[in-house]
Amino acid sequence: MDERDLLIISALYKYKNITKAADAFYISQPAVTTRIKHIEESLGYKLIYRSNKGITFTAHGKYTAQFANKILADINDFKNNLSDVGKGIVGTLKIASPSIIGRYYLPAFLEKFQGFYPKVQFEIYIKPSTEILKLVNSQLVDFGFTKHCDEFSKEEKIFLLSYPVLLVNKRPFELNDLPNMKQVSYPYEEYYYELIKKWWKDNFEQPPQIGSHVTNLDLCKEMVFSGLGYGFLPEILIQECPYPLYTKKLYYKDKSPFTRSTWLIFKQSSLENKISNLFYNYVKKSKFSDFLRSRNKKNFNTIYK
Repeated sequence: MDERDLLIISALYKYKNITKAADAFYISQPAVTTRIKHIEESLGYKLIYRSNKGITFTAHGKYTAQFANKILADINDFKNNLSDVGKGIVGTLKIASPSIIGRYYLPAFLEKFQGFYPKVQFEIYIKPSTEILKLVNSQLVDFGFTKHCDEFSKEEKIFLLSYPVLLVNKRPFELNDLPNMKQVSYPYEEYYYELIKKWWKDNFEQPPQIGSHVTNLDLCKEMVFSGLGYGFLPEILIQECPYPLYTKKLYYKDKSPFTRSTWLIFKQSSLENKISNLFYNYVKKSKFSDFLRSRNKKNFNTIYK
């Protein structure tokens, strides 16, 4: 396989669609199909199956795609390094992050790192935590910021911060009022949803009343700010509201607080890359919570009870 073959496999793995992969290289769909057939014949394994819903990678296909992504990243780093030999640390860091970390912490955090190494570039992928685990495990990214990482050993994760999950409402309320109040919900990640269900079952027998179900956390926040119901929101979002809100910190039956933690995860082998190793050491020496964007730091618009 040559570099173009690797690029085609990588694009197919990314889009899971032959039309989109063909468009990415300005070639026809039959040309992509023919090229894949030649690659399969050369390797001696079936890589993909086609259906009306798109394409599905076989086990051999997934392994080949992961190999292609790794080789392409190495080629990219080689080209960058070759043109800048002797001019400092150069290359690209691939990072996956949930949206809340990507929006509220990463810009300032990466800006400082790039201040040390101006020629380092970033590829940032905003994904749910469950997908981030897969990306890191398959080494399609160098690092991942995630909310849960039980499957990673202590040598392959760094604790970054923890923040409270709050009950938030525009008007005064008591916990006992919740079963009779309208909740604004959104598609929580499975792990987070289980935590919310556990807290609710610890406190109430009847299910919550869902007044509005919206598509994402940002819209949930705005609906709560507008008084359309209460919501479970990370503390760092509350500071965006221009007027006071009523909030309550949450505790489980065993009196432990309802919090969410953020970790950096990676594979040990990725630290063999010089840039990844530098970033790893930068993270270890940094206080990640200090990089929260200034307008989300605590002010006096929140009434805690």
